[in-house]
Amino acid sequence: MTSESTNISSSNVATVRRNAPPHVARRIRRIAATTTALTFMLQNLAWAVCSDGTTFPTSGFTPATAVNWTPFTFTGTLGSVWVPDISVNEHNNPGEPLTGGGHDWVFDQGTATCKETDVGGASGPPTAWAIPVINFTDCMILPIFRGSVIQNFGDFPQHGTALTPTCDPTKLSTNGPNPANTYFNQLGCALVQQATGQVQATTPETAATYLFTAGIKSGLFSIALTSVNTLAPGEAGKVNGMSFTYYAQIPAGLRLDSAVITPDGQFLLGGSSRTNDEIYACRNPLGDPGDPAQPLPSLAKFGPTTDANSTSANTPGVQCMQIGQGGDSRVKGLAVGADGQPYIGGLNIVSNFTNFPACITANTPFTIAQAFAAHSSNHCGTAKPNAVLNTSPDGTTAIKNETFALVSHGQYLYRTLKGGIVYQAKVDATAGVTAQRFFATGLATPTGIGFSEGMASTMIYDDLSALSLANQIAVRKLPICEDMP
Repeated sequence: MTSESTNISSSNVATVRRNAPPHVARRIRRIAATTTALTFMLQNLAWAVCSDGTTFPTSGFTPATAVNWTPFTFTGTLGSVWVPDISVNEHNNPGEPLTGGGHDWVFDQGTATCKETDVGGASGPPTAWAIPVINFTDCMILPIFRGSVIQNFGDFPQHGTALTPTCDPTKLSTNGPNPANTYFNQLGCALVQQATGQVQATTPETAATYLFTAGIKSGLFSIALTSVNTLAPGEAGKVNGMSFTYYAQIPAGLRLDSAVITPDGQFLLGGSSRTNDEIYACRNPLGDPGDPAQPLPSLAKFGPTTDANSTSANTPGVQCMQIGQGGDSRVKGLAVGADGQPYIGGLNIVSNFTNFPACITANTPFTIAQAFAAHSSNHCGTAKPNAVLNTSPDGTTAIKNETFALVSHGQYLYRTLKGGIVYQAKVDATAGVTAQRFFATGLATPTGIGFSEGMASTMIYDDLSALSLANQIAVRKLPICEDMP
């Protein structure tokens, strides 16, 4: 890496290990892997209609058809992300509920972003969540930078996304290019090599998950969530490894509050709902793993420096710059669709770039790497309004309304609006957005959305107060229904 960011890590960021008899640990891991695989196989079969086997309502869901999950617990919640892990039961205790092979991390503005604790009967499905006592293992609060120096901790994570780069060593390019290798796999293998000193196979449950988020007071961050590599009673799942990267090349004072990682991990995007509609991007935000057609780079050439005492932005890091504008005053929502394009929700409309990432070098002689190195910015220009997303499902009325959240899940985009509507749109990898429908209506103030893969559920965070008052979020738990033609 050749430019500026800040990376801070504890002395032990890769794993947290506890001892268990080897034969017991192997057996438990086999059971966990089988359970997780069966769970996701059944989910995929069920999602041909809805994840609970029901048929999607013609006019979408209403509050009356949704479970109010953990009522009057959360405050001003901006969504959640699912983080897979090796757990089977909460706290690895058979007397507590099943976790479904992972945990939900919720972007709550009343406490912090935390890994929610599953509550319920012994080895049964969870019936609610509990917010843990705030700690730096199960929660995260962002540092506040002034220039390149940490002044304090105390900024809350805003809208964010998560990525779990995995490694299949058999796909790596060794004696010539391997066409099966991808940037994502190359990155996953480089990261596990960096953490352990060797290349080894990882799964979503065992690999580190990186949570990308924004702090209004500083900018964009990524936080490593690392495995508690045991099923002994106690901490279950992945924890905040206290290893984070602050992307210092983005100018200060922008009040960024959206962070989205592309599915391959190659670009981090950010925007602000508070200041303007500028879209920023960081290239290789987790480190440059090199060309997938070439062998992995050596450890000395991969990743930012990891000096636990470093608070300076003038260390090898990640190149970032502005790439364009959303075209509607503010960036109220930001997502990357199944077509690889950034979608931007504004004060009235949704727009998108149509040739990302190639647009980064439009009308320049540069490659993408050269454009970032030269800070040749803003060549994607202004994103174009999306005809399907800005028109009612019946095609008769223009939608002009403020976006509260915009989330991508598989081939679908979900947009929550002021006025209590959630739209669902299908995105084709080649054709872009092809259709839209009402997903939910009649809500109060839907501030965020997430997908709990362990429960095969869509979680809509609905602020009943409309003012982010304490403990006024109704969590609308709905099935996942992704059956649009």
